[in-house]
Parts: sequence; structure tokens; C-alpha cells
Amino acid sequence: MIKKTSLVALTLLLSLAAAIPAAAQAPAGDAWRVTVMPYLLGASMSGTAAVKGQEVTIDMSASDIFSNLQFGAMGIVAARKGDWGVAGDAIWMSLGANGTAPGPLGRVTASADMNQGAFAFYGIRRLSPAADLMFGARINTLQANLRLNTPMAVASADGSKTWFDPIVGVQLHTPENGKRWHAQVYTEIGGFGVGSTFTWQVFPTIGVDVSKRASIEFGYRFLDIDYSTGENATLFRYDVLTQGPVMGFRFKF
Repeated sequence: MIKKTSLVALTLLLSLAAAIPAAAQAPAGDAWRVTVMPYLLGASMSGTAAVKGQEVTIDMSASDIFSNLQFGAMGIVAARKGDWGVAGDAIWMSLGANGTAPGPLGRVTASADMNQGAFAFYGIRRLSPAADLMFGARINTLQANLRLNTPMAVASADGSKTWFDPIVGVQLHTPENGKRWHAQVYTEIGGFGVGSTFTWQVFPTIGVDVSKRASIEFGYRFLDIDYSTGENATLFRYDVLTQGPVMGFRFKF
């Protein structure tokens, strides 16, 4: 249901942006304007994953992720001049978990480490004072290490996968009119079989200025990735929806 709703919403947003006449556009400034926003994502993850044909169900709440989080970094940077601009969005999480379980010959100790990154790079084309076209690509990377210690042996397994997704989206936002409150919503689709079979994102935010150059931002982010390669014993699949509330600080230069 979420996937169908997001696709309908994206179609409506694309249609709305395309319908805005060029004559309604306000003149854009010639100076570079840079925006930096570090943020925190209270992420939960749900879906399925498979490594070497072995499929598992993923159902991790935000508290599960935070309790196993070793390191995390997230941020958005955008630079605009006139009707054009560039932007980048980075997410990196390092997760680690340990556990023990009884076995036929004694207790088994297991530890797992996983690094996950999503690095998006966009071009920006201003369509109107309230709409931007976004186009670019996301590099997705997963790295995992699993270690098992049993009374009889020690075993470990490592794996990594990196792939590239073309993406296109629309960002709608309140015009810059000097008011303290502002809002925006970003939607995108991508993959198209180049990397992922399909990927989509919906990211609404609302913010309040605390000074001329700084604001506090609140939002909610949905990012869905459906990627697979190989089959049977070589199957690798990552079909996971990551979602959660966002809080960040935006600085304008």
C-alpha cells in the first residue's frame, strides 16, 4: 500500500511541477547560495534480504538500530546559482551485534558487523519559486562480517555489494517570502533496472528559523530499495524499506 501511495503522489507532484508556467517564475539571484543540513534519522527497517541464497526477514525498530549503532553520519549539502544547482545527500551507518545460544556441543557465540551507506548526488533545475526538478544518482553500499565461535571451530564470512541507481525527483517548497516557518516535500523514483529493480523516496519536512542563517528542521523520511542479483546459491537481495522521523539543523551561507 505504501509503494502504491508513493507512486501516485509522485505522479501528481510531477504533473503539478510540469504545469507551472515559466512566466510565473521569479527572477533568481546570480550569487551562489549554499545550504548545509546535518540531521538525525530515527530509522526503522523492514523487508527481506538474502546472501548466497539464504533469505532472512528484516524487522528492526529504531530502538533496535540505536542499541546496535556503532557510528552514524547523515547530512545534506546544496549549492545554487540562478536557476541551477547541485546537491548531495549522505547516509552512513555502522551496526554491530553480539549474542550467544546453546548448541549440541556447548554454547555458540556469534558477532556480526554491518556497514551501510547511501550517497546521492543531484543536479537541480529551478522550475518555479515553489518547485525544483532533481536528477542524479545514488551509490548504495553494504558490507557485512559474521563470526561464529563454537567449541569445535571458529568460522567467519565476509561479503560486500555496491551498486548505482539513477534517480529523478521533484521538490516542492514554500517560496522564500521572509516568513519564519517553511515547508517542503521531496519525492523521487529510480533504479529502473540499472542497479536496483526500483527505488523510491518521500521526504517531507517543516522548519522554523531561529536566526537569519539557521533553522531547525523536522520531518519524516521513507526510502525503499529493491535490489537483487544472482540466483539460487549466488542470490543476493536487499528489498528493504527504511523509514523514520528526522530532526536536523539547516545553515545558509
